[in-house]
Amino acid sequence: MKQGRFITLGRSIVAYLIGMIAGAMMYMPALAAAARHPFSFLLEDRLVRFVEAEVGVALMGLMIFALPIFPFYAAGVLLAKHLGIRHWFYFVSLGVSLSLGLWAVFAFLPHHRIDLSFFQIGVVRGLVAPIGAAGGLACWLFLYLTCARKSI
Repeated sequence: MKQGRFITLGRSIVAYLIGMIAGAMMYMPALAAAARHPFSFLLEDRLVRFVEAEVGVALMGLMIFALPIFPFYAAGVLLAKHLGIRHWFYFVSLGVSLSLGLWAVFAFLPHHRIDLSFFQIGVVRGLVAPIGAAGGLACWLFLYLTCARKSI
């Protein structure tokens, strides 16, 4: 079987948006898993509140983090295209690296009047790596499933 091009401009942009949404939506389940009473907020506020929170987190993730992360994503995808990397592990590693890099920017740069407890808790509770991994895996999965497969 002759394989089509794995990374194209249009598909990589769509994959980026899907990866960002998947990473942002991973925040609530990871937060619930790290909590002492993981799903108590579901019992009190019902599943509808959880879905509302997921949609809100996904939109906020796109609005706040999509543009600053994009140049680094583009560099990683260009490297993958240039080297012919198609493996899921590369994209998961890229997602985790971008997530950790974003956390490092917020955690280590001086900020005035910004409460950094959110970012410190994120690393302590192990939220940053799963968010990046989910985003990278979603990105790779989209690229893999939409890659044209042509027979000889």
